[in-house]
Amino acid sequence: MTRTRTSRAARDPSAASASTAESNLDLDILPSLLGFNIRRAQIALWRDFNRNVAEGEVRPGIFSSLLLASANPGIAQIEIANHLGIDKASVVALVDRLEDAGWVQRKRSTEDRRRQGIFLTAAGTKAFKSLKKEMIEHERKFVDRFTDQELKTLISLLQRLHQ
Repeated sequence: MTRTRTSRAARDPSAASASTAESNLDLDILPSLLGFNIRRAQIALWRDFNRNVAEGEVRPGIFSSLLLASANPGIAQIEIANHLGIDKASVVALVDRLEDAGWVQRKRSTEDRRRQGIFLTAAGTKAFKSLKKEMIEHERKFVDRFTDQELKTLISLLQRLHQ
């Protein structure tokens, strides 16, 4: 499916004058605020992800969970929650969605019956490979704006914020 993209100004001529007027807007301290800049960057990444990864049908949490299950067969839900920084209830719902899609299955551990491991199914492996390719293409649009050293530094600084 090919999508034709038109700018907001092309669809709505008044948008062009609005965006011009916005460029003169006094933003006070917003441009110097860490949270504001991180959020604006996250919004740009989110919008592109939704347009270009699985045509908006898969959210980043789904992709990340598939990646963790692919790289760590038998991973526990709590491990997914911890690595993605989400609560246990959210990861249960996430894994439920993956299971409903036929992409993962839960298997009870033979060592600890309280633990269920998450494993990709054949359909999940196929979907993950396609999604991973799309994700790499999506990321490339953003990482290509930096030198290798700048990107390494940026990621290191962002990791410092959430560690």
